[in-house]
Amino acid sequence: MKERHSSQYTVRDIPEAADLRLRETATLEGISLNQAVVRALERGVGLTGEPVRYRSLRRIVRLSDKVDRKGWSEALDSLDKINPEDWK
Repeated sequence: MKERHSSQYTVRDIPEAADLRLRETATLEGISLNQAVVRALERGVGLTGEPVRYRSLRRIVRLSDKVDRKGWSEALDSLDKINPEDWK
């Protein structure tokens, strides 16, 4: 069997929300915090074969019945317009 090489990292300034989610995942899955971090890192860089799910604000607005869809649609459409002056 081929020996597996691993590296050790020290990561600082982890956002509180990420820390809480990682700790929650570790607890729910019955794994160490380190294992939860390694799994999240592997998923994040595309090593697990699992597709990364991106959330679309347009989709969220379209599916919600509690927002002003027309207002949001106009605001998002304005973000799609390219101003040639910004690229000079």
